[in-house]
Amino acid sequence: MQSPDPPKRVIRLLQSPTRHRFGIFSISVGPETAYYVFREIPCFIGGRGYIVYRLGRRRSYHVRVGRREDCSCECLGYLYHRRCRHISGLLTLIRRARL
Repeated sequence: MQSPDPPKRVIRLLQSPTRHRFGIFSISVGPETAYYVFREIPCFIGGRGYIVYRLGRRRSYHVRVGRREDCSCECLGYLYHRRCRHISGLLTLIRRARL
């Protein structure tokens, strides 16, 4: 018996960040959608740094993206599995020249 395909993940940039306001993106996995506000912050150890807040939660994450060895996040997904939607979402937006 074949296992079902994982739900499709979609990221959308809803508002580009500027010097004076946060950006907004959403990540949809199947029927679930989460909204995030974010801003780029200085990163002195390689890659690009972001602070990401999930709307409706009281938690923020510091996310670092760049080369594979430059990626990290404070979320539990990254801490347990060494990958997360915050990193993959930001990398996708950067590759598409949206950030």
